Amino acid sequence: MNIWNHSRLSVRKFGGKEEDYYQIHKFIDSSKLFYFNSRHRLLLHNLWGIEITIKKFGDLLTNSDGKEILLRDIAAEHCKEDLNGKVPSLQDWLLNNDNKITPLIEIPKIDNQELEEFILSPMWKSNLKSSLLITLSNFGVYLAKEIIGFEAAKELQSKIAKKASVQNYLSIFEFTEIWQFTPQKKEIKWLAADNGMTHEKI
Repeated sequence: MNIWNHSRLSVRKFGGKEEDYYQIHKFIDSSKLFYFNSRHRLLLHNLWGIEITIKKFGDLLTNSDGKEILLRDIAAEHCKEDLNGKVPSLQDWLLNNDNKITPLIEIPKIDNQELEEFILSPMWKSNLKSSLLITLSNFGVYLAKEIIGFEAAKELQSKIAKKASVQNYLSIFEFTEIWQFTPQKKEIKWLAADNGMTHEKI
């Protein structure tokens, strides 16, 4: 489902205009620009990703109707729309792939405490070292810039290996649950009925 259609669904659920929600959905789907495959959803379509989205945009959004909406709810609906109604944890995504991905993760020494906390936060949430594929990668550099700032992103980029890319990690990830690659059918039907949406796989 594309960013605009997520925004249309947010208008149906929360009111306002599509533009109120577009940047939020663009951020949640920014992983698609790093790995153009439905596996990209592993990176931010989860409870940790919702937390990161809140860190970037704040707890509340006031839409053009003047209504305050929790960012948590907007991001959770995005997950549900793409993942057959589920809002997964990182454990849900990675537990069955942990043994394959964990040996590839190398944790560098980081002197910046804020950056170190950001890097390790997926593992604290999931108890899976494999979850660090998100932050110790080229996508992690992007997220560090968005959440902490340019200098932190430069430091992280200097610490990680060139092979530490989400493409390398996600290319070996295997789907183990239907929800991981199945959008919510009722939302697809609504979009199609509302405006003749073309069906998308990514």
